[in-house]
Amino acid sequence: MEEKALDKKYTDFIKGMISHVEELIPKDINRLQAGYLKNNIEKASIVLAQSMQNEKAFSKLDFKTQCTYLQIMTEWSFHKEIDLFRSGIPAKYWKPIMQKILATMWDVMYACVNNDATEEVLLDVIEKYVTKTYISSIEDLKKSNIINAETEERAKEQSNIKIMAQELLVYQNIIKWVKRGLFILFLGVTIGLAVSFIVFKFQTIGVIFVLTALTASNVFVLTHNKKD
Repeated sequence: MEEKALDKKYTDFIKGMISHVEELIPKDINRLQAGYLKNNIEKASIVLAQSMQNEKAFSKLDFKTQCTYLQIMTEWSFHKEIDLFRSGIPAKYWKPIMQKILATMWDVMYACVNNDATEEVLLDVIEKYVTKTYISSIEDLKKSNIINAETEERAKEQSNIKIMAQELLVYQNIIKWVKRGLFILFLGVTIGLAVSFIVFKFQTIGVIFVLTALTASNVFVLTHNKKD
């Protein structure tokens, strides 16, 4: 039986995700790696989208929830590919490790759908098993003497998701301090304008008061002279 063509709503969503991925690729990732990353994520997204469309378990989900599953898979694929790029593990082993990680995610998602798991549960379980699969794959390479202890340690230490979370926190703090600075500046300018206005106002009133006093004094003198 010929496989049904992927619905345009899925292909459009995947294109949008890939565009977003391009914006998030770190500066230390070279052009070849970036192309490899995008290509792998697109292929994996299409495979999962086909399951969303054709598998009974996934097809019962509404499109919004299906997109959430696709996004979770894309995000973890993105982070673990980058971890592998930085790990020191030879390039020819990246694909087998990612295939294990993608298979793990598919199994977890399938189980979550069948058990009506919440998004929070899905996120927790995905993180746990993706991390476990990544670590065990590295340990398998070490046991096979493909990598040494130093590379094993370096690979295990990689966590692009934590790096990006820290960068986001720094960015949010910068925004918060900028907003606070702008507020203080605005407050200072407002107070300054208010004070200037009050001073000007009182100066004007003072001049009027002096002129009024002088006028009254002159009137009094003229009136007094007429009496004399």
